[in-house]
Order: sequence, then structure tokens, then C-alpha cells
Amino acid sequence: MNAFPKLFSPFQLGSLSVKNRMVMSPMETHLCDTEGFVTEEIIAYYKERAVGGVGYITLENTAVDPVGRVNDGMLCIHDDKYIPGLKKLTDCIHTAGGKIVIQLSHAGKEALPYFTGLKPVAPSAIPSPLTKEMPRELTAEEIRDIISKFTQGAVRAIKAGFDGVEIHMAHGYLVNQFLSPESNMRTDDYGGNTARRSRFAREIVEGIRMHAPKDYPVICRISADEYTDTGLKLEESSEIARILERAGTSALHVSACNYASAFYNIPCYYLEEGCFVHLAAGIKSVVKIPVLVVGRILNPTMAENILQENKADLIVLGRTLIADPHYPNKVKEERLHDIRTCISCNRCIESISDKRLVCTVNPYIGKEDRCRTAKTTKPKKILIVGGGPAGLSAAQVLSDRGHTVTLWEKESQLGGNFSYASLAPKKELLGKFLDYLILQAKKANVEIHLNTKATAESIKQFSPDAVVLAHGAKDVPVEISGAQKNGAIGVKTAFLRANSLGNNIAIVGGGPEGCELADFLVSNGKKITLVEMRRVLGLGLVAHPRYHVCERLKKTGTQLHINTKVVEIGHHSIVINRRREADQRLDGFDTIVIPTLHQTNTALTDQIKSFVPEVYTIGDAAEGRTALEAIAEGVETGVKL
Repeated sequence: MNAFPKLFSPFQLGSLSVKNRMVMSPMETHLCDTEGFVTEEIIAYYKERAVGGVGYITLENTAVDPVGRVNDGMLCIHDDKYIPGLKKLTDCIHTAGGKIVIQLSHAGKEALPYFTGLKPVAPSAIPSPLTKEMPRELTAEEIRDIISKFTQGAVRAIKAGFDGVEIHMAHGYLVNQFLSPESNMRTDDYGGNTARRSRFAREIVEGIRMHAPKDYPVICRISADEYTDTGLKLEESSEIARILERAGTSALHVSACNYASAFYNIPCYYLEEGCFVHLAAGIKSVVKIPVLVVGRILNPTMAENILQENKADLIVLGRTLIADPHYPNKVKEERLHDIRTCISCNRCIESISDKRLVCTVNPYIGKEDRCRTAKTTKPKKILIVGGGPAGLSAAQVLSDRGHTVTLWEKESQLGGNFSYASLAPKKELLGKFLDYLILQAKKANVEIHLNTKATAESIKQFSPDAVVLAHGAKDVPVEISGAQKNGAIGVKTAFLRANSLGNNIAIVGGGPEGCELADFLVSNGKKITLVEMRRVLGLGLVAHPRYHVCERLKKTGTQLHINTKVVEIGHHSIVINRRREADQRLDGFDTIVIPTLHQTNTALTDQIKSFVPEVYTIGDAAEGRTALEAIAEGVETGVKL
């Protein structure tokens, strides 16, 4: 018997028969072309998720009006010319055994005028909390025209073969702007009390219902709580839900937030798993139509419990399916250890701000049809030096392709920098992903040797056909007067020796490593002083986790010195300098931690290239960056070698 019976039970949503209770969330990919047309890459991306077994896919937000297109990575459906490409997409999904719903959207005041060439529009002339652009207030006639455009978009979706439509009424986009008392100050019939602010949304649903087949799914995605002082709360959203139900909505997809609360909208690892479940449960308690729940649902046991406890009817998976498109099939087959874990780092969200979708743990995004690990016709004896994310990724792919792969790791455990990075609070998922990488390498029969330092002589004696150097960066302490003679230590050492650091600790450098070390040490009861020479803490982190780690440090009473330089380190003291102020000495520290520069590490490359036919230097050894680049380079090397 399957361990997740409810999760894999079928469900009927109007005319849409769903084979299980998992739904792919609508998430921008920027894999379309700049005019919003479907591409082969976007078809391959969604096909992979259909093959992976999800109940149905929700295609990313698609513009019903060029004025409401938020950027040039947004799909379009505002003209009949888009139907053929969309039809090609739906045909491919259906052939693969999947189902697909399209999300129809208008960004309203969040559309960017430098891109659209037009002033953004909104229910009221209130600036965007993100862009600060002042929108133009829509007239009643223009409102009716946009309602018609949503209807026309739905008609085109039906012609293109979509199994349903979802109306984007959440996250601070136009329909949400009408629903919210925070952004709708109108005094006509489209503003005022809840019923009048809901009129725009209601008339969109009613308009689509008039032109769609009787049982055609019309789903509404709402922000049940905007997580702002004056925005929507669950009580009012419950009333809106009932209005939408009476209008003919087939189901409600319950989300949260708007642009002003965007740091909670796509919950990173600092927010609890299932953080919006209570909102879905609240909406479900007041309506009879199905409810979809979203919000960092990673664990299939959590998903099963949500369904068993009747808090929702369908589970919406977003970044989980970016990380591993085959998550549903792996859960069904109870291969939970084979799931490529989403680490909730939000690099995916950052990536689509100005380029195409990427994922730290899944380097195949947009390359699904080009990165198949075909068996090699010329097996080689390959040595991997370094057992971090880059080395493990390369080792697994190379071995799967039929090469004989041996991995040497100089430490007593695998993981590289992941081993200590996963110690930071709320970053346990890094450890889980590392476990996945190690398991996949072992299952691929990679021969792993720990406590084995690679030298030119030992490599020559091993006599490989190819060597992949993934042994990490050359770590060099930042030069600060007095640091060396007074025993200052690096961040990695501080993570690994936390219990022996004493109680009062100064951390020089408030970048990603410094902030996360401070958070880690505070959680272990230490008193922390953090000094950063730039004006902003955490630069280098994605905006969402940067916001949360900074808030955590402020709330725990960490002494923060921003725009401040450490000019000297004493035995138990540091001397700091703020521009236009005299130097100040801070005393009483048990340990002082200084930042480390991660420099290119190619000495071994130069030593062995004369006698090894092929040498590849990847990850931090090639250039100090992040896990995303390391994993991608590992896989790319494995595919091409």
C-alpha cells in the first residue's frame, strides 16, 4: 500500500480529471521569447514536469493585455497570433500524459513603463511599493475593457487546448489591487466595501463563465492575507472567496502577500514549511468548492497530512518541481532519498529578474532536451579531486555515462563548503541536499576515497585518462593589521569550532558568510559584534534570505556596525573607523573572526597538464562563486567529457 494514499487519489475539478493531488504552481521561467511566444525550451521544460507525474501543470502567468505585461519574459495571450504556439505546448503535455491549466494575468501598477512604453494602470493612483512608479487610475470604461480582455484570453486558452484557466488575483497584481483596501481607494462601484472592491474579480469570472463550456475549470488565485498593516486579512478574504464561489469559480488557489510583503511571498528557508496552510484551511471552512494550498510544501508527509486533515484538496508545488520535476513519481515509488531537494535559497526568483530561470540544485532548467546523460562510446578512467558539490555532481554524471570514476577527498568527510554552510540556522536543507549528492554518487558506483590528498605525483601514479579538479578555492585571509599575530580565525574555522570560541565574539565582514555565522553563534548563546564596511549587510545573498537574516540579527541584539571599517586587530580588541569620525577601540572579545578571500586554485592544474591528457578545473577551484555554478559546472563537465 502506498504511504501517501490521499496524495495519490484522483480528483475531479470540473471537467478536469486529475490523477493525483499535486499541482504545479505558475512560476515565471523567462524561457519564452521577448515577444511572449512559446519556445522549444519552454515546451521541453513543462514536458519534463508532465513526465514527472504531477497531477496538472499551471502554466506561468500569461498577459491578457500588453499594458499588463510585467517584463519581456512574460508569456502572452492578448492576440490570436499566440494560439498556435500555445497549442503546440498543450499538445505536447497531453501526449506526455499530462494536464495543463493556464494562468491569466495583468500586472497593473507593477508593470514596468520602461518596458511597456506606457504608464502603468491601477484602480487608484497609488505608487507601486516596489518600483515607486505612480500608476494612472482606470476609468470605468477601461475596467470593462480589461474584463473583456480576460474573457478573450480565456477563449484563446480554450482554443489552444488548455484544460482550464486560473485567474491571477494575488501577489499585488491588478485584480489583487482592486480587491485590497490598501490599493483601492475608488468611490465608484468598483471601490468601497468588500463587495464593491470584489466586483472587478467577480465580473472577470462571470465573463469567462459566459463563454466557456459548462464545467470548464475557472480557478482563482487569491492572497488570503497580504501581510501588511492595511491589506487584506483572512476574515475579509473569506467573504471574497464566497463572492467568487457564487460567481462560478471552480476552485480557489490560496496564496498570500503583495509586492510590499514580497519577502514572505516566496518563502525562503527562514520561513517554516507549510507557512500558508492555515490560510487555505480558513478559506476551505467557508466555501464548498475545492481549495488549493501553496507555501513551501516540501515534505510529502506534510502534504498527505494536509489532505487527510481536510485543510485543502490539492497541494501546489512550486520550487519543489523546479528542483526535481520527477518529485511526484519518486514519492509514488517511495524513493524519497532520490528526490533532488529544493533548498529554498530563492536563486530561482532572483534569476528571473533580468534573465532566465536557474536553480541551484537543478542545472538542467531550459536544457531538458539537450542534457540527457547518454552512455559514452569511449569509456575512460577518470579521477575527480574534491568531494564538494562540483566534484560529486561531476562524478555521478560521468559514472552514469559509463566511465570508471574515482573520487579523492582530502578531508574525512564529503561535502566541501556545504559541510559547514549547512550548520547555519534554517539551512538544514543544504545538508539534506548534500546527502542526496553523496547517495547518487554511491549509487552510480563512484569509488570514493576519503583522507586522500591529491598531489602531482599521486595523480601521475594513478595514471588517469582525465582529471576533474574540484578541490575548492585557495582560501586566503583578508589582510588586516594585527590579525595574524593576534590569532584571528576564518569563518569556516569558527563554524567548526563554535564551542571553543568563548562567549564574546567579533566578526569582521557582514557578507553572506559573516551574517550566517553571526546567526549561528547567536543561536548558540554567543554575544556577537558584527562589522561591515559597506552600507548593507548580507550583500551576495538573495534578497529574501538577506532580509530575514538581517531581521534575525537585529531582533537578537547583535551589535551591528554598518559602513564601518576594521583597521586593526588586537589580542582581544578591534579598532574600527567610520568616515569623518575618530578611530574607536572595542575591547573584551574572546575570539575575532575575519573574512577569507576565495581565490582561484589552479596550481595543481598547471602541475599535471603535461602528463594527463584531459584536465578540467571546475567550481571554486576555477573561480570562487556559489553552489549554483559549482553544481552546474560539475554536470556540464560530466555531460561533455
